[in-house]
Amino acid sequence: MSQMECYPKMRQRGVVTIPEEVREALTLEEGDQLKLTVERLE
Repeated sequence: MSQMECYPKMRQRGVVTIPEEVREALTLEEGDQLKLTVERLE
């Protein structure tokens, strides 16, 4: 399993965009399943 850390912001309607550099580094493609661990940053 590959792992990276990024801090995207949640937009309207709960949309979160994974940054392009992260998608490329992890070779993510449409339909890939991701595991999210959520931590609120204040």
